Amino acid sequence: MGRNIIYKLIGAFIFVIASVLWILSLTVPETFGFFNLAWAGLLICGGFGLILLVQGCIQKDNSTHKKLKIWFGVALLVCAALCLVSAVAIPKSLVLPIISIVVAVGLVITILATGGSKWDEGDNHKIGYKNYHQRKEEQNNDNK
Repeated sequence: MGRNIIYKLIGAFIFVIASVLWILSLTVPETFGFFNLAWAGLLICGGFGLILLVQGCIQKDNSTHKKLKIWFGVALLVCAALCLVSAVAIPKSLVLPIISIVVAVGLVITILATGGSKWDEGDNHKIGYKNYHQRKEEQNNDNK
């Protein structure tokens, strides 16, 4: 089994739950009539956004992949916020502040998850790194 199977299973279950609730809202409107496409979008986008945020924060990967997962997660959470606005009819004056809060939190999470490392940070930036000539000279000194 792959190491990402838990994330894939959670994502599939989120999609199944949203689909079942949407079907139930059409077949049993007196009980599940509140659930519509906006709520399904909120559930799916919010769930997948949180999955990507968790993957970006937890998994050991290079900083570019971590940042990419976090920003895709933030984009999905922005979509979830827009679905929430549509589902609950939040006043339009609150939409942009909600989106800006989500983006700001995404920026903070990106900095914390990657430790502020740059995407092009290589071995030569690490303490104690020796270039080719230094390693060859050390190897020649060891052979003497």
